[in-house]
Amino acid sequence: MKPAIFVDLLHNTGFSPFMGVPCSVFKHFLNYIGDTPQIRNYGCSSEGEAMGLAAGFSLSGRMPIVYMQNDGYGNAINPLSSLQLLYKLPALLLISWRAEPGIEDAPQHGLMGETILQFLDVFGIPYYVLEDDESVLRDRIATAKTHCEKESTPFAFIIKRGYFEPYEQPSSQIYSDLNTRMDYIDLLAKASGSSDILLGATGFSGRELYQSTSHKGKFYMMGSMGCLGSIGLAIAIENPDKRVFVLDADGALLMKMGTMSTIGHYRPGNLIHICFDNRTYESTGGQLTTSTTTDFASLAKACGYASIHSVRTIAEFQPTLANIEQYKNPHFIHIEIWPGTVDGLGRPSDSPEEMKRNLTEFLK
Repeated sequence: MKPAIFVDLLHNTGFSPFMGVPCSVFKHFLNYIGDTPQIRNYGCSSEGEAMGLAAGFSLSGRMPIVYMQNDGYGNAINPLSSLQLLYKLPALLLISWRAEPGIEDAPQHGLMGETILQFLDVFGIPYYVLEDDESVLRDRIATAKTHCEKESTPFAFIIKRGYFEPYEQPSSQIYSDLNTRMDYIDLLAKASGSSDILLGATGFSGRELYQSTSHKGKFYMMGSMGCLGSIGLAIAIENPDKRVFVLDADGALLMKMGTMSTIGHYRPGNLIHICFDNRTYESTGGQLTTSTTTDFASLAKACGYASIHSVRTIAEFQPTLANIEQYKNPHFIHIEIWPGTVDGLGRPSDSPEEMKRNLTEFLK
């Protein structure tokens, strides 16, 4: 399906504006939206936030469209049940179908891939699995609008991988003086001690960490976007004799930014929280996050972190890393990086169970 046709049919039927959290299934659809200034689109830090935004638009007389990965439906469940369905607020949900039955995908998508249709049934949200047929799509959209107007509750479209035709959008970001994330991870891996714990966030941060070092105390968090800081906090509390490095990313940190307040409140003396900030959701296609207007270093200070650094180059990072024992923890390091990853970056061959076993054995 051409993204332009898809968007035009929605607009012409009265659905607008768009909001949500990216998924790689939506890459070309979102590229088209980003390249079309007259289309209103609001990037959100979480799917729950997107549902709240949609509620405000519904109350203002709009028929909003919320896009999300099927894993992200879990974040949307609370507002769906206690906001949209409670107050009778319509919205059109665009839900990507990662790990649909019979299609191989990353392990973290498996459970939601099997159960997303059941979740919609439980909540009484009608849905269509979209087909690549313009006339059928037109009818589906008309049905969705009739439902939203008559029942005043959400309707969902389930969208499979490959549904949208390619629409490439050239990058508008230029950070010519910045290093890549891998440059920093390599330095960190080489400087880490044998008892250090290295935790990588979902997406490229964790995948690069997992494949750049043989350090036994590493862990790549598949899925659970935004939860890495909380995992690191608990591990730091339970293992005060070990340094815990949390390698986070701007999109993940934005999704559950309240974790920074929790870390600052409990102030573990062995936690170093690093945010790699390239201002994009890189692993889903490079859509912009809202970090361009977010001062993470000031947030960390306001949340109670004991020491904060902001770096833009390897030259600035090296002395920070060399003197890291001198800084009080929790220590927050905000690193601006150039978007991009190593050629041929794959996913770790270890299963989630193996990753868990390796880390728990290391912690013993």
